[in-house]
Amino acid sequence: MGIKNTLLIINLLIGYWRKQSIDIIPKSISDIESLVTQNAILLPSDFKELYSKVNGMKNLYPNEMDEEGFLFYPIEAIISAKDEFENSELINKDRVYIFAEYMHKSWWYGLEVISDNKYTIGIIPDKNTFKPITNSLVEFMELYIDNSTKLYDYS
Repeated sequence: MGIKNTLLIINLLIGYWRKQSIDIIPKSISDIESLVTQNAILLPSDFKELYSKVNGMKNLYPNEMDEEGFLFYPIEAIISAKDEFENSELINKDRVYIFAEYMHKSWWYGLEVISDNKYTIGIIPDKNTFKPITNSLVEFMELYIDNSTKLYDYS
């Protein structure tokens, strides 16, 4: 997974969203760095690259979703699992950041940061469960654009 692959998948995502009339609004790297520091978020470099080109979906409420029911949060709305879920027994909840949801919080997608650029992306079907999907933003976005059943399998 290199910067080339990251930029390619971001461009595919932009095209995918444009076909659905979803606004594409980038965020400056300085704004991203400021928000990461201000909100004490551990955000890998490929996620920063994503947000610099497309800062999630513009409207959270009422939710702007894609045609399948996915909502990708702007960087300002990323939240730790610790803050989202009260009394959660989720392991490493202080290192899991929620960046997307499905069908108005039927379930969430989170990023568990292990170290600087090592992470796992998983589905969070309830406040106590994190089911790994991939350790690659590129692969996650490919699954998303292809509407893979892997993104719906929370059992």
